[in-house]
Amino acid sequence: MKRVLLTATMAIAGTVLFAQDVKKTKEFITANAWDKAKTSIDATLANPKNAKNAEAWYLKAKVYSALAIFPNPKEPNTFENRNTALEAIKKLQEVDKTQAQVFMTMDQYKPVYDLYTTSFEESADKYNQEKYPEALEAFKNTGVYGDYIFSQGWGLYKLDTTLTYYTALSALNAKKDDDAVKYFSKLADAKVGGKPEMATSYRYLAKHYYDKKDEANMMKYITAGKELYPKDDYLPLLELDYVRDKGDKAALYKKYDEMLTANPDNFDMLFEYGNELFAETHVADASKRPANYSENLKKIEELYSKAAALKPENSDVWLSLGKHYYNQALFKEDEVRAIKGAKPEDVKKKADMNAEIVALADRSIAPLEKVFTMFDGEGKLKTHDKSNFKSSCNLLNYAYGMKKDKAKADFYQKKYDEADAKH
Repeated sequence: MKRVLLTATMAIAGTVLFAQDVKKTKEFITANAWDKAKTSIDATLANPKNAKNAEAWYLKAKVYSALAIFPNPKEPNTFENRNTALEAIKKLQEVDKTQAQVFMTMDQYKPVYDLYTTSFEESADKYNQEKYPEALEAFKNTGVYGDYIFSQGWGLYKLDTTLTYYTALSALNAKKDDDAVKYFSKLADAKVGGKPEMATSYRYLAKHYYDKKDEANMMKYITAGKELYPKDDYLPLLELDYVRDKGDKAALYKKYDEMLTANPDNFDMLFEYGNELFAETHVADASKRPANYSENLKKIEELYSKAAALKPENSDVWLSLGKHYYNQALFKEDEVRAIKGAKPEDVKKKADMNAEIVALADRSIAPLEKVFTMFDGEGKLKTHDKSNFKSSCNLLNYAYGMKKDKAKADFYQKKYDEADAKH
């Protein structure tokens, strides 16, 4: 009987001591004295008798979670503190899942959510400082906390799109291709869209598989991306590059026509299509020009004109349109020189063709003068802009020369000669 009473007395004494330790830890928590709270709760759980006490494990989780928010400047260890807090929460769940739910509910899940939010903030800070390898690992750790919260039914989502996106971006910038593919694939395979930046997933993966010459996966992500972002500029051009690489011009032009039917206001596609036809059509050797030369000329004019209407501030497209007319005029001059006869029909043919040359020169003036006007009043020009400006002056000199307007021809020649000094 005495032994029983003695044992009971010892148990009561142990409970009293635990209650005192817990009270002390709680007082430190209330005072935001986190280092003291840490020492206190660690001492409590160092006693094997407290190893099964749910409240002790909850307080440890709460203290170490707070230390990630209010770290000791001498020993910040926020990563270690968060992981210790998570392990404490897991131990709490193991000891008493029901009591764990009570504690978490009463505290609105703050200890576990603080692990996620503080980790995300630190990860974002590393990303903004362009410490991409460190940001990648930090975002991965954030994912561990987020996945645990979701697995317990405490909130968040199975796929945290914002976290996954920045994990992928960190991998991309850290040149960790395997990780970038992994995390961008999570987003793309879930068909995540809506926000403009989410198009990056489809663009990155499509380009990755383009470089790998994996047509099936490349087209998988191009198709998925175009469904979510039908106005995207990059994906259609990548698909065109792939078709172009195969060397089948007919297939390439067919693909351009298909894409422009779906998206007729895509400037880049219009301009690139015009450039493709320009290179194939404007060939000095007449024997090497395409059989549908005349049809191509009309198509080029149509494409450049539409593109220029969409971006009238773009000097490249206006200059290309001007060159389109200029080249035709030069080719006709070659044809005129090839006519050696002096018969009336030869004379008439030469006169008609010379009239066509003047007409083409005249048509080149409007687009070329748009280029000239863009840059004439400017000071120092970038190399590309100066090149366009000088080209416009040179071609306008030719056009007005064909029209027998010496004053204008001389004006543009002077502008050309002065361009390097003035711009």
